[in-house]
Amino acid sequence: MSRFLKPSLVLVSLIVTASLSAAPSRSALAIGKPEVLSQWRPKPKVTPAASAELDDVLKQAREQADARNYPSALSLYERAATLDPTNARIFSAIGFLQSAQGKFQAALSSYQQAIALSPKDADFFYGLGFNYANLGQLDPAITAYRSAILQNPRHINAQLGLGILLSRRQQYDVAFQAYLEVLKTDNKNTAAREGIGFILLEQNKPDDAINVLQRALTFDARSSRANLGLGIAYLTKGNPSSALKYLDQAAQLDPRNPTIQVQLGKVSESIGERDRALSSYQRAISLNSQSSEAYRAIGDFYYTQSDYGNAMRSYQDVTRLDPEDGDGFYWLGKAYQSQNKRDEAEQALQQAKRKYQAQNREDGVQKVNLALEQLK
Repeated sequence: MSRFLKPSLVLVSLIVTASLSAAPSRSALAIGKPEVLSQWRPKPKVTPAASAELDDVLKQAREQADARNYPSALSLYERAATLDPTNARIFSAIGFLQSAQGKFQAALSSYQQAIALSPKDADFFYGLGFNYANLGQLDPAITAYRSAILQNPRHINAQLGLGILLSRRQQYDVAFQAYLEVLKTDNKNTAAREGIGFILLEQNKPDDAINVLQRALTFDARSSRANLGLGIAYLTKGNPSSALKYLDQAAQLDPRNPTIQVQLGKVSESIGERDRALSSYQRAISLNSQSSEAYRAIGDFYYTQSDYGNAMRSYQDVTRLDPEDGDGFYWLGKAYQSQNKRDEAEQALQQAKRKYQAQNREDGVQKVNLALEQLK
């Protein structure tokens, strides 16, 4: 397959983050939300601190939370924390409500307070990891998930979160084991099978991925992510008709997911439906204007059509959104080269070379050197 049709875990990760928030994909990682609020309600000890006022405040807070009036609920739980500052569950509820409103930095502090009061509660470590991950701080997120698992080896969400973050680190063997731990606890867990399926795709094992993802669909026929993975797998195998079938299903289940639109564009492009491909790429960008992968896809599309001006502008967006992307700079350089913009091409290619060297990508360095030779 050409580079333009190669699946990528960067793309796959976009669907993981879609359910969390509209924030950029760097900070919006799909690792499973903390438990529903009803499971996180504080359970104050029966002490003198559990005064009539505290009971009333907590009652009101739960009512507001159940009604999804999170700002009001948060204010009430914060009031409860002043009345009972030793109740770890109150601080965990505050953290949950802050993260539900996208206040991830503030939520970190709340979960840290909860952990200080109750240092063996796996759920608190999970909440801490969830918010670190949403802030793009992957190392402390991984540490927090491992702490949750240390306290409770059967903590499914922590294992799932760990699997996803380790996959992002390309530590696929360890991530695979995390997903297997989930299946030991819950053999019907769809998310774990989806994670394994995407790892197999990254390892260029589409047939194995298909087997795993088909199994996931037997437990959840409406899984957009499993359908997406199957679409990518069949596209990798050079079977666009089957790929289109699953991607269309994924798009129906999750019509606002830009990753699905990117993959639909790639399938459409592979079968010569250029108008549909361009429409899908443009829709992906309209759904997430911060998606470097969507801009890369449309840049690739323009480049293959010899529309180097539009390709150049798209690759400029890629490098703006992901300044560590060596491939983005490489193809920006090639687009400049195709327009006889030698100085700009050399500058972009030298940037690509530095990125590749920093990432120990000798294949990238070699192709840049070849392109630089062609400029002479």
